[in-house]
Amino acid sequence: MHHVERWEDRSVLRFTVNALEETDESYVLGLDAFNRSLAGSNYAFELIDPVGGMHYAPMQNSDEQSIGSIMPDAWVPEADYEIELHYPPVPEDVDRVSLHTSSTAGEFTGIPVIDAEPPEQPPSHDGKHGDIEPGDTVELQLRDHQPAADPEEWANELHAITEESDRTRTDGTGQRTVGLHADVLFEFDEAELTGEAADVLTEIADETRADADPDEPPIAIVGHTDGQGSDDYNQALSEERAEAVHEFLSEERAEAVHEFLSEERAEAVHECLSEELGDDYEYETEGRGADEPVADESGDEENDVEEAQAANRRVEISYRLLAEAERGEADTGGDDDGDGGGGSAAGADVAPPAPFREDDGEVVDSGSGTFLNGNAAYNVHVHPMYRDGAYLVGVFEFEHGGGSGAVPPISNVMAGEYGGGQFTRFSVSAEGTDEVLRAVRIGDLEQDGDTDAGTYLSSRYFNTLPKSDEDPKRMFAYFPAPTGDVDEVTLDADPFGEFTVPIE
Repeated sequence: MHHVERWEDRSVLRFTVNALEETDESYVLGLDAFNRSLAGSNYAFELIDPVGGMHYAPMQNSDEQSIGSIMPDAWVPEADYEIELHYPPVPEDVDRVSLHTSSTAGEFTGIPVIDAEPPEQPPSHDGKHGDIEPGDTVELQLRDHQPAADPEEWANELHAITEESDRTRTDGTGQRTVGLHADVLFEFDEAELTGEAADVLTEIADETRADADPDEPPIAIVGHTDGQGSDDYNQALSEERAEAVHEFLSEERAEAVHEFLSEERAEAVHECLSEELGDDYEYETEGRGADEPVADESGDEENDVEEAQAANRRVEISYRLLAEAERGEADTGGDDDGDGGGGSAAGADVAPPAPFREDDGEVVDSGSGTFLNGNAAYNVHVHPMYRDGAYLVGVFEFEHGGGSGAVPPISNVMAGEYGGGQFTRFSVSAEGTDEVLRAVRIGDLEQDGDTDAGTYLSSRYFNTLPKSDEDPKRMFAYFPAPTGDVDEVTLDADPFGEFTVPIE
């Protein structure tokens, strides 16, 4: 990897590819690293701004092909192929980015961003192997390089997902969504807030007052149910629950606090909500019934079904965030000294971009686990984690544990409740906090069958777990970063076990 050039209307990644395969032939056919890449797929090479919390995919032309070098069908060993890929423009203040590949090459951190101009003559070599000798440098020709849409179509916010016992928080660079577990707020099949709900919603009000931008309305409150009951019943229940939360948070019904708190505390919250939230914020409430489940309720195990139903019963509160420098200025009544959060990517301690890493360091621990009812065994070897901007990067090596059983490539056995994830079954936590650092999602959720699914920041190699006759596979996954003073974390690598992992 060489660098990213910042042109006026785009960013251009430049790198060199060598075919290393030993062969008696004068060329090799196809490279696994490019099976999903420049021929059309726009996620095989992803640029990441780890400080700004942005993801950039290669732009596509009107033929829905990635803009960049046209890959050859055959590669001459020991020849250098100079390749470029075109992305949306990265901001002026970004001087280093990371690159993620869909192959076992994994992630490249610390790639410099430089200012440059397009060359007067674009590269023109057609890549035919008969014209290339070992040692040659080949500048591959480009396909049509006019984007089919606004470049921002290929730029997405990154969303850091953290979990607590009563809520899930998803933070992007400009928006936050807090998913409150409905079982904490309401009795089953009810729309009247419980006494426990008051404390939870008071915390949410404090957080909203500190971080939400009143000039970017509304505060959206959306109720969701599980799949039990009729569609009409679930729709009505979800609307009633969203309205109950709205009434608590809004000025007009702030007196509802009296039902749950002592007179003295109720008066304080009433004043807080009236002065800070009720007067300054607009609200929008909506019920969506069981139409947007986040977990699959069709499992075979009763416990799995109940957990999925509980995850789907939720009330989500979403709002636009203030500029980073303005957040947290309000007195929320806590004892935060200001060192525990913040940065360009919301909800995280933001380190500088990671430098390039030549190796992963020594294995710190290993474990074993099985899938497919114990018929497929694997081992995992865990390397030290490292910080890349607002995120924490885990590095793992998977090897087959022996026997004939293997997980088929189409089975995503480590996604957990987060559909579409490769390693979202894994999570990280730091000592002294109940917060679980779960995953980093690219862009918004999309409907995938009966559930919402996302794309997550991690290795996305087609077959994550090796077959019995394959070499071990190196994979990585990004998590929201803990506070800057944390130097080791607990990795919950279900089903392989828990590991204490240092942060380099």
